[in-house]
Amino acid sequence: MIIGLDVGSRAAKAAYYTDSYEYRIVSSHSWQDLIDRDGIIVSTGYFRKKVPHELNVTEITTAIYGVRHFLKEDVDAIVDIGGQDTKMIDMRRNDFRMNDKCSSGTGTFLEYIANYFALDVSELQNFHFRAKTSAKINSTCSVFAQSEVVSRLVEGYSKEEIINGIHHAFARRIAQMLPGNARMIALIGGTAKNKGVVDAFEKELGVKVLVPPDPQVVNAVGAVKYYLATERDG
Repeated sequence: MIIGLDVGSRAAKAAYYTDSYEYRIVSSHSWQDLIDRDGIIVSTGYFRKKVPHELNVTEITTAIYGVRHFLKEDVDAIVDIGGQDTKMIDMRRNDFRMNDKCSSGTGTFLEYIANYFALDVSELQNFHFRAKTSAKINSTCSVFAQSEVVSRLVEGYSKEEIINGIHHAFARRIAQMLPGNARMIALIGGTAKNKGVVDAFEKELGVKVLVPPDPQVVNAVGAVKYYLATERDG
């Protein structure tokens, strides 16, 4: 068995491979629960060097291998939205950019907004699509965004319209990382399950956004695929 172990800042994901794949997801501090089986461990993610492994691989590499496993289309760029950072991989130029300076453009920012409205982060997409219009939000800094949210509430915007505006601001922030000629991008990471974010990306950027069936485990699967490819080549 090969175990792709992706330990991020918020969640730990495992892809178990023999003849087919099985997935498990737990919180990051419970990553030990994912290695209760015998197998070759290929680690990736924020804490890839802190966990047991036979091989550790960067998230850039595993994202590429994972996206190619899940998607048939050739994408121009991959956007991996993590809890503490967001990575953009330019597939045409074989280059990448990363935002890790603050929570803007990361999953943590949307968690902050959900907590402000006393919502689970999974509920944000429902509010997004109920909005009649989109409130203008300029900042994706947690501190300044809260001030803007309060201002929009005072102005009479609904919770739905503000959350919709937050998603659009989030998409614009990440758009700054994308190559200008990108026409098709893959969105991965747990945040990609938020259909409101996907909708905002497509409307703000005018691009086609593809989301793998299991966006949160793409890097774990990519770790397995990388191991299989390098072993076969070797």
